[in-house]
Amino acid sequence: MNGKETKVDIPLGGIFLMTILTIIWTAISVFFLDGLYRWTAGFLFAIPIAYLGYEYLKLNKANGNLPKEAIITSPKSEKLYWWIFGLEGFAILIAKNILANINKDELFICSLALIVGLHFIPLAKVFKRKFDYYVGTWTIFVSVIGLFLILTTKVNYKLTNAFVSMACAMSTTLYGLNMISQAKTIIKGGGK
Repeated sequence: MNGKETKVDIPLGGIFLMTILTIIWTAISVFFLDGLYRWTAGFLFAIPIAYLGYEYLKLNKANGNLPKEAIITSPKSEKLYWWIFGLEGFAILIAKNILANINKDELFICSLALIVGLHFIPLAKVFKRKFDYYVGTWTIFVSVIGLFLILTTKVNYKLTNAFVSMACAMSTTLYGLNMISQAKTIIKGGGK
């Protein structure tokens, strides 16, 4: 291996990140809900969160049995990932400041989801993962619906933000499950 191309990328960091992001999106949805809805949302997402965490720990242990060259990451892809991640963070900061200055903080969760959804599109190309297009498109779609509902209807913004957050938690859950499936396939093949 010359270090320029990735032979196999075990997505353990991604599984861990999707677990954390599912927790965060679930916490946001729970924050905006009341009573039984709050407990129901928390319980429903506690199950996939526990599963993602369990699989991460199990796969992390199995990953130690692979040859080291099987987990080299392409430096170019990694660099592009960090650029996209940095631009995403910058866009979130700008959006938050603009919304705070125009007294439209109720739009922040949907704006955040839109930025997150948009960041999946270039990542799909960088890592050659078709699944990123699906997750990105879904997240963008849901966030645009949320923005539309808050701006043009009398639907309570808290309910809309809870809906968008749950949809994002569903995205991160599905993304994590997809990564678990990939990791199991790689480990079963011994890194080949």
